[in-house]
Amino acid sequence: MFYTAVWCQTNEDDFKKNIPFEALAESIKRYNSKVPFYVVFLEGIDKVSEKYLSRLNEYGFNVINYCTEFQDIVKRYPNLDRFYSRYERNCLLRWIAFYNIHKNNPGKPQFWHLDSDIVLHTSLNDLARDTSGKTFMLQGCPVLLTVSNHEWFSIYEKELNELDSNIIEYSNEAFQVKDECKQRDIQLANESLYRNPIGSDQDLLEYLVSSGKIPQDTSDTIFNSNYYFIQNALAIKMWHQPQTSSKSNFTLGDNLQIKIIDKSVAFIHYQSTFTNYINTCLFLRRMRVPTALIKPIIKFKITEADFKTTFIFRVIGKLLNVYSKRNRADVIKEAMTIRGNDGIPQIVDILNLLLKLS
Repeated sequence: MFYTAVWCQTNEDDFKKNIPFEALAESIKRYNSKVPFYVVFLEGIDKVSEKYLSRLNEYGFNVINYCTEFQDIVKRYPNLDRFYSRYERNCLLRWIAFYNIHKNNPGKPQFWHLDSDIVLHTSLNDLARDTSGKTFMLQGCPVLLTVSNHEWFSIYEKELNELDSNIIEYSNEAFQVKDECKQRDIQLANESLYRNPIGSDQDLLEYLVSSGKIPQDTSDTIFNSNYYFIQNALAIKMWHQPQTSSKSNFTLGDNLQIKIIDKSVAFIHYQSTFTNYINTCLFLRRMRVPTALIKPIIKFKITEADFKTTFIFRVIGKLLNVYSKRNRADVIKEAMTIRGNDGIPQIVDILNLLLKLS
């Protein structure tokens, strides 16, 4: 069973702009996925209309109203509630909600989590089959998190309790072993980029994985797969060699699948930084800027959690933010369109460009 958590803080229009459920739903239907997918509302379900909730059901999602129960979870973690923004607090506590919901399922089947800002390029059935029996967070981010060892949840709950009891002390202890944790990252398909103090559930999970506190399969097990996994396309080169030694390009397969040699890309994660990045790339392509000129403009450098782009790239990005007003769904729609004579979606070209950038 697949899960994702959401909350609405303002209104339905803002919610729909931030979470492109239509794009995810289209990709689920494209591959005739039958595995149940649960959308868990942690807060603000009353701020979206019954019509929209019905539409989510029509898309094939199973909506769970967990708002009342989630408030009880929040009360159990007063320090987390005070210290973190609502967004980060909810991200940290969503795993407790998932645990409570999932453990009531008969037989405790395998748990899968997917972020809502993805587009699938495969069937959920095939993804579930490929990762069955495995327990891992993908490449330092829970965009995909699969749990077959249910001790994962009780360990996470224990560590979250310790974080709540003393956030600064817990974070300092984690930071003292960060260099050691980094030495195990490649072996565990993880990235120890966590901050001090720990600033998010991703930070906490990066630490728990690399320190060995929480179950995580090895890279050999994770990448022994029919899939080429991309957590963050901007960091694609870091995880390219462990998945394929080939220098071949990404190509278009049947039914909008994205292939590289004998593997398929499972999904594309349109998280905020990547979405903003490709929005600028797509603009340059619309302006018919030659690829030879695009490449030096879109070069970037990632250092720890810092993402540094060129001056020209930043200027274009700021102008687009002011004048174009495009949301995530708009960018995804354009990325999936075919441009030029090669007959492939633009996202495939962008992936190939990212492989060649540095």
